[in-house]
Amino acid sequence: MRRVMKIGGSLLLRDNLVTAVNQWIDAQSGAQTIVIVGGGNLINAVRELDRLRQVDNQSIHWICVDILTATARFASQWFGWPLIETQAEWNTGLKQGFCIDQPVVVTPSIFYNANTLLTDVTLPVDWSTTTDSIAALLAHLVQADELVLLKSCPIPPAQTHQQLADSGIVDPAFPDIAKSLTKVRIEQLP
Repeated sequence: MRRVMKIGGSLLLRDNLVTAVNQWIDAQSGAQTIVIVGGGNLINAVRELDRLRQVDNQSIHWICVDILTATARFASQWFGWPLIETQAEWNTGLKQGFCIDQPVVVTPSIFYNANTLLTDVTLPVDWSTTTDSIAALLAHLVQADELVLLKSCPIPPAQTHQQLADSGIVDPAFPDIAKSLTKVRIEQLP
């Protein structure tokens, strides 16, 4: 089983983040787990800068994707999980599989950057795409059995992906890319 798990950026300042995530993982069935980490307040600072002094959508989008390398590095150190941040490490994982013993953290720019040509799946290159959709893209690329988005907010039961996007729980691009996935869970981290 292969799982992609996104740790929401709004969780990064949570005092018990490492304990809560590890407890969540322990309660799940065993899986090869590939982690992507949201940008949280770092991305919010970029949003504010962009609001004050606008930059073109594509440039600001790729700046934000690059910032996610920092949050991936933080998470790798906090949790003690391996970090995939080079093309060689990424290619090895794709060919031989990713670590089974513990989750691995992936920097999004390895598989999603301005030079990447994806023919079967595209994401809007603007503020409508966040790590929700980038995690879904990752799940698509690695043919994950499931995608899990761990959030800080309560998740209303029986909501469609579009309803969750309309209420701001997932990004506006998410409903379209989620259609290509086998299983998606969106949960509030206890």
